[in-house]
Amino acid sequence: MNVKMKSLLLAAVLLFTGVVNGQTVQQGLMQVDGDQPTKAKATMTAVVAASPTAENMYYLGYVQLRSGDLAGAKATFEKGLTTEPKQPLNSVGLATVILAEKNAQGAKAAFDKILLDTRMKNADVMYRIAEAYTLFEHTNDPGEAVRLIDLIPEKTKKPLTADMNIVKGDAFLLKNDGGPAATAYEQAILVGKSAKAYIRLGVVYLRGKNYQYTVNSYQSAYETDSSFAPYYKRMGDYYIIFGKYKDASKLFRKYVDRAEATPTILLDAAKLLFLAKDYEGSMDFTTRAETGGATDNDVFRMKGYSGVELGKCQEGIDNLEKMVKSGVKPYYLDNVYFGKGYQCLKQDSLAILYFEKAAPLDTINNHNATMYSIAYGQKKYAKAVDYATKAMNWKLAKKQTLNSTDWYNAGMAQYFVTAFTPREDTLGRFTQGMKADSMYAQAIAINDKFAPFHLYRARTNGYIDFTGTKWLAVPHFEKFLTVVDMAKANKEQLYDAYRYLAGYNSIVTKDMVKVQEHVDKALVIKPEDPDGLKLLLNPAPATPVPAVKTPASKIPKK
Repeated sequence: MNVKMKSLLLAAVLLFTGVVNGQTVQQGLMQVDGDQPTKAKATMTAVVAASPTAENMYYLGYVQLRSGDLAGAKATFEKGLTTEPKQPLNSVGLATVILAEKNAQGAKAAFDKILLDTRMKNADVMYRIAEAYTLFEHTNDPGEAVRLIDLIPEKTKKPLTADMNIVKGDAFLLKNDGGPAATAYEQAILVGKSAKAYIRLGVVYLRGKNYQYTVNSYQSAYETDSSFAPYYKRMGDYYIIFGKYKDASKLFRKYVDRAEATPTILLDAAKLLFLAKDYEGSMDFTTRAETGGATDNDVFRMKGYSGVELGKCQEGIDNLEKMVKSGVKPYYLDNVYFGKGYQCLKQDSLAILYFEKAAPLDTINNHNATMYSIAYGQKKYAKAVDYATKAMNWKLAKKQTLNSTDWYNAGMAQYFVTAFTPREDTLGRFTQGMKADSMYAQAIAINDKFAPFHLYRARTNGYIDFTGTKWLAVPHFEKFLTVVDMAKANKEQLYDAYRYLAGYNSIVTKDMVKVQEHVDKALVIKPEDPDGLKLLLNPAPATPVPAVKTPASKIPKK
């Protein structure tokens, strides 16, 4: 009886220990999936201390590997292999380290040997090898991952677990094959609901721009496990798409609260906060990551970007320079922030230099429009015309509709190219003026209610009519006076129109009523009559009034 009782007690203890250890291993795996690497490592270390089996050592090494500690993972896998040479999981772990070290050929040879030695009868081995092929950007093999997962039921006579289906979905996602990926994640949810599977499914829907399904999946993840940190990260990403930056910022901060504030996660959070336009938060998290020991060159990058956005432009430039000096080759967004920083510092030539580098590679931002503004401000009008034209071509290539402002900007720069063409170069002035006139015509065709379009078209035609005898500006000045808001109008511009039309009616139409009307309105503005407009009221022949005056190079605001 005593022997029987002891046996029963021993069996109960072993069963209880197995259940507890199983739950604890599962807890550690959930922690690493939830971006809590230090907690996961502590959990697995406790598991190994309580039960130093080769399998438990594999899971400790796995957590170390997922956390980026390749040396620690390798040492743990080697210890596990020494403890139990016939346990194949630690061999899988060592081969995965080789894969992480970007030796795809060496890793494949090791994996193939393990599969041969186990005769593809070990589902866990096949699953972990398949997963390994999805973990690393430079050495992934999603096709082989799918093949191995699909062979598990056939070779081992065991059904796929939820985690196995998730790996299958991950492999299809790497191949940008959304349909099969969604099916695999849905199957994972049917086998065993998890926040991880719902989040992955939401990512598939987001890529397909199925936004309601995305939200539904993310919400299901939250309802399954509200402590799962990646939910807050992914939901923040979703809000950024729709410009809900404050909501995104709050979620990214919650992500850090529920994940683990390691230097790597802090730096990732800094990038997310930057995307959410929370530049102070981004700078704070970057500084915390640096203080915690982050040595990634993205520390300089994020401090540079955030510094520029916060108006600390020299500080931002200094950090970007440190990044470059460390050997990092700038990519287009780095050049954008160099450009924005130097523009902030009023070093416009340097700003344009960097925007020129960024423009051909940036498919999101139209830097030609920015360079137009800089060149126009520098009074480099020919260059400004070039940038305005490129800005329009950029929009057309993106299948965006040109608006009246696009044509007006080009026209203003071309107008000043015309104005500063030497007076004696009559053909040159005519040619340049016709280009400007065409641009204003395009703007007016889109919006004929904006008075400056007509004003500057009139002035442009004054240059085209270099003899002052064709009165080409008349219809444009008349239209200007029709659409302009008299209460807010620039008095100098009104005077210019009244003066021109008074001369036209005096010399061409001989309509003295209109002459009187325009002269009277001009004299209200300039009673001192600097141009002698009162003489036009005298029936004696008068010489033509000069057509236009060249105004200051300022773009009127719409």
